[in-house]
Amino acid sequence: MIVPTDSLESHRKAVTMVDGGFDPLHAGHVRYFEEAAKLGLPVFCNLTGDDWVAKKHKVLLPQDARAQVIDALKPIDYVHVSTGSTAEALRRLQPRYYAKGKDWEGRLPAEETAICAELGIEVVYLDTVIDSSSQRVKDFFEVGSLTDQVSRFEDFVQTQSAEGAEAYDADYFHADWRDESNSYRLEVRRKLEGRNPELIRDVFQAKSVVDMGCGPGNLMYLLWELGVEADGVDFAQASKDTAPPEVRERIHIGSIVDIALPDEAYELVICREVFEHLRVLDVQKAVENLCRITSKYIYLTTRFHPAPATLFDVTTEYEVDPTHITLLNMDMLRLMFVLQGMRRRRDLEAAMDWLKKGRVLVYEKPAAP
Repeated sequence: MIVPTDSLESHRKAVTMVDGGFDPLHAGHVRYFEEAAKLGLPVFCNLTGDDWVAKKHKVLLPQDARAQVIDALKPIDYVHVSTGSTAEALRRLQPRYYAKGKDWEGRLPAEETAICAELGIEVVYLDTVIDSSSQRVKDFFEVGSLTDQVSRFEDFVQTQSAEGAEAYDADYFHADWRDESNSYRLEVRRKLEGRNPELIRDVFQAKSVVDMGCGPGNLMYLLWELGVEADGVDFAQASKDTAPPEVRERIHIGSIVDIALPDEAYELVICREVFEHLRVLDVQKAVENLCRITSKYIYLTTRFHPAPATLFDVTTEYEVDPTHITLLNMDMLRLMFVLQGMRRRRDLEAAMDWLKKGRVLVYEKPAAP
C-alpha cells in the first residue's frame, strides 16, 4: 500500500522501517527487504524521492514508478514517497525498528541516531548482500564518447544542491558522529593535525595567512600557538561562536565563493576539506576567488573521486559525511587552477603531503611580467 505523508503517525510503533532510493532496484535491496520482514512486523519502505536520487546520478525510474514497483514486492507492506529527510520520516513514523544494512553500522548520521535514541526506535543492522545502485548506473553507462561524458557531467552539475549554513551548527562540528569520534574539538584536531601547523609555518613562511572555510578556527589556533597570525573565513555562524577566544574575532562570516576580501591580500590562502561540500559550479567560483585573494600561494586539500574513468567523473561521499556532494577527478580541479594562470608546485605538495594521502594541491601565482 502506498501511503501519504499525513498518515505516517497512524503506523507508529507498529512497523519496521527500511529506507533508500532503490534506483535501480537490485537483488541486494530485495534481500534487505526480506531480512527486515523477519523482524516480525509489517515492513514500511521510506522511499527517498527524485531530488535525493538526482544528487547521486540521473534518475532512472521516477519516484512514483519506483513506489509502484516496490509496493508489488512480497516483503513490503507499505511505501511512502519521502520529500523530506530520513530523520523527519523517523520522527513522524516512529517505527518499532529501523533496519539498515550492516555496512551502516557505526556511521549512521548523527541526527538519525539521536532521534532513534530519543524515541526508543531500535536500530537493527542486517547482514545483507552489499551492492550499489550508483555503481550499477556507472557500469551501465561506461565511459562513452567525449560528448556523452560531458553530457553526464552537465546532468550532474545541473541537479546538484548543497546544504545551507544552518546545517553546519555546533553539533555538526562537535558531536561524535564521525568515524572514531572524529569531531572538531580542539584537542581532537590537535592530534589529527600532527605536523601540519609546523609545516605550514616552515614550508610557506608567509607573513599573511587566511584559512578559507576555517570551521571553528582550530587550525588558526594551532598556528597562533606557533606565532602565525591567521585570519579565517566560514559561512556558518556556529564556526565563529564556537571558536577559541584567541582567534574568534579574526573569523569573517561569508562564503569562500564570493567573499569580498581585497585582491592579493594574503601571501598564503589555505582551503582544506571544503570543496567536497560545494556544488561543482561553486567549486569553480571558489577557485577563482582564492586565486584573486592570494599574492603568492594556495594550499588546498580535498577529497577526490577514488577511481575516475574520465576527466569529467564526479561522485558523492554521503557515507562519510552527508554534506560531501562533490568528489572531482583531481585533474579536473587542477584544470580549474590552470585556467586561472596558476603554477603547480609539486615540491611543496610533496612537503605538505607527509601522510601520503594524495589530497594535497599547492599552487603559486606567477610574478607579473
